[in-house]
Amino acid sequence: MSTKTPPFMRQAVMDLEESRIREVANAGLGRSDVLAFWFGESDEITPDIVRQAAMASMQKGETFYSHNLGLPELRQAVSDYMSALHGQTHAIGVDRIAITSGGVNALMLAAQALIDAGDEVVAVTPVWPNLTAQALVMGADLKCVALRPVNGQWQLDMAALKAAITPSTRMLIVNSPNTTGWILSRAEQAEILAHCRATGTWVLADEVYERLYYETDTANGCAPSFLDVAEHDDRLVVVHSFSKSFLMTGWRLGWLVMPPAMTHHMGKLIEFNTSCASVFTQRAGVVALQNTADITPRV
Repeated sequence: MSTKTPPFMRQAVMDLEESRIREVANAGLGRSDVLAFWFGESDEITPDIVRQAAMASMQKGETFYSHNLGLPELRQAVSDYMSALHGQTHAIGVDRIAITSGGVNALMLAAQALIDAGDEVVAVTPVWPNLTAQALVMGADLKCVALRPVNGQWQLDMAALKAAITPSTRMLIVNSPNTTGWILSRAEQAEILAHCRATGTWVLADEVYERLYYETDTANGCAPSFLDVAEHDDRLVVVHSFSKSFLMTGWRLGWLVMPPAMTHHMGKLIEFNTSCASVFTQRAGVVALQNTADITPRV
């Protein structure tokens, strides 16, 4: 009989590498003599019209639970917003939208929904540490395909990526636009999606930076998206957040776009994670979307 004492926590959690970004931030938060170059957030506060919407909601007493998937008004607003950007061939319906407590929460929910212990997951790196850590928390066998610097710019080795994604690969994690400045082209997205269709691999696309795009090669004024080349029932989950484009990092509000057959089950996961996003935060999100042109103007 073994006398070995089991770890008091899951080994996968104990083995996680701590976020260096958070380590630096925690040491500097609240200090006026340190410039806040840690998180990806603006140096401007949330616009007043958005803050007023949240305060008005609280004053009305909207401090109770909401639907797991989010307020109908916000889900519709997100659907309209996403359809305007990426609904050239078909609208992105409300039945594909779930409101989350931030983009990181959305990514973790996707990992919980799709990854079992031992599943093979491929990630394009470098990325924010949470994208790879979430797969490891779920016990995945993580493989990374690194971008390569070519003439001062990051480039994806498409052949290497496709070789890494096989019928044994449960999920591909890709973040584009990426904080390195790297961006997938629409042609590359179509090639990746076609390959993943052939292998039966899910694509988890972190596209929270899509509005922070300064090229003029897209009609909608944002970065290329997998949604531009995907069908509604593709094995594709796209993560978005109010944090970056809407100056709302501290509000913790985001959303998921997924196949319609997945949405109901995602509501169950949200229930067991956070129950729901706060109503007054969601009211602020509705107003942020209504004022996109002023908050995140096209350039």
